[in-house]
Amino acid sequence: MSDDSETTIAVELAALGKDAAALCTTLRSEPATSWSHQALDIMTAQDLAKRALFLFLHFSEQPACTRPEGRQALAHLGRVAESVQVVSGELTAALARKAENARVAALRSAKPVFVGPSHAQRVAVAADLLAKVPAQCAEGAKWVSAAEHLQAARDRAASTTPPAPAAASTAPPRRR
Repeated sequence: MSDDSETTIAVELAALGKDAAALCTTLRSEPATSWSHQALDIMTAQDLAKRALFLFLHFSEQPACTRPEGRQALAHLGRVAESVQVVSGELTAALARKAENARVAALRSAKPVFVGPSHAQRVAVAADLLAKVPAQCAEGAKWVSAAEHLQAARDRAASTTPPAPAAASTAPPRRR
């Protein structure tokens, strides 16, 4: 991978971590009260997941991934993608629970007993997961950078190594 690609992945990971922290702050400090606000939070989380998966895909196609440090970097990128994907799922489940609560309340029937986490609990789980994403992004960027630096050094060494001299033959010259 070129230095430009490495820089792009590092910059994108930093931006993804910053955006995850912003969404985490929003979830903790400004609880979504409207359906549209909750849907926008879910779409933001899905966008984070899409970006993380794109970085995983982009890095997986690089030569550095054939080495142990590259596979380690890829594992970190995978964990970032997994985390934000789970956040998206938790927020979607929270919205579904809130919709179900509203439906049952509209029926004015006896108060139902719900099994499983509440809307607020799911949002809290999502916020807790999001709080870890910036550190995961920083760790992933560190491994990506290390893998790319090692690959670049290998590439430079391979391009500056002179070709091996032809083996001298000890056999007498052939006569015609």
